[in-house]
Amino acid sequence: MVFSDAQIAAWLTAWWLPFARIAAALMAAPLFGHKMIPPQVRLAMALMLATLLMPWQPAVEGFDPLSLKGVLLTANELLLGVCLGFILQLVFEAVLFAGQFVATGMGLGFATLVDQQQGISVAVVGQFLMLMTMLLFLAMNGHLAFIRFLADSFTVWPAGTAALTPDSLQLVLKAIAAMLRGALGIALPAVIALMVVQIAMGVISRSAPTLNLFAVGFPVTLMLGLIVMERTLPALRPQVERLIAGSFETMSQLLETGRHVSQ
Repeated sequence: MVFSDAQIAAWLTAWWLPFARIAAALMAAPLFGHKMIPPQVRLAMALMLATLLMPWQPAVEGFDPLSLKGVLLTANELLLGVCLGFILQLVFEAVLFAGQFVATGMGLGFATLVDQQQGISVAVVGQFLMLMTMLLFLAMNGHLAFIRFLADSFTVWPAGTAALTPDSLQLVLKAIAAMLRGALGIALPAVIALMVVQIAMGVISRSAPTLNLFAVGFPVTLMLGLIVMERTLPALRPQVERLIAGSFETMSQLLETGRHVSQ
């Protein structure tokens, strides 16, 4: 069996650009981009998905990966994949920020753990909420939904047929703002309750100046903070579901912004 140069170039065109988008998305997405997952596994997943999608990908006329046009198209697909994975990652960042707010109100801001996914020190409350969110994400088959979304993205935005626009980057900035609102929505009940406790302890300290506020106030604040977390933890699931649904909607809007853009 003999293959011509034109056939090999067409196959490379139909495989390389989808591979770049999928690999970048998996690198930036939660769970797939975890440091505990070897890069070889992510590359193997991207290679397998790109190979499965290759028969349905249109060939870009005159595509050469080493030419200036090929480099620009590859960079565009990489940036698009990073944006898609980053938007989904913002859901977990919102939960992490909420945990930081709650930990500060409880007086546990100094208790930190190393986040294995990002390699930074985060509050233990934020790490706990992050693990709960990851379990909810897996229970809702969010990882499978993201893989399916990546496959469907080539229907809306075929590889090599469009480019990112300022509207696309503006959507990413709006997603960051939505992440901050989501973090506030998750942490607000606990923060308000802990603020009431702090005000009460301040009134007590004014009424009894000789009282050792640190010896009494810290255990009380910590205990009430744990009680508030226990009471508000069931509300985490609908908040996470709303944030994940919003992230997929934002990713769909991002694909819409590049559909009618010429190369």
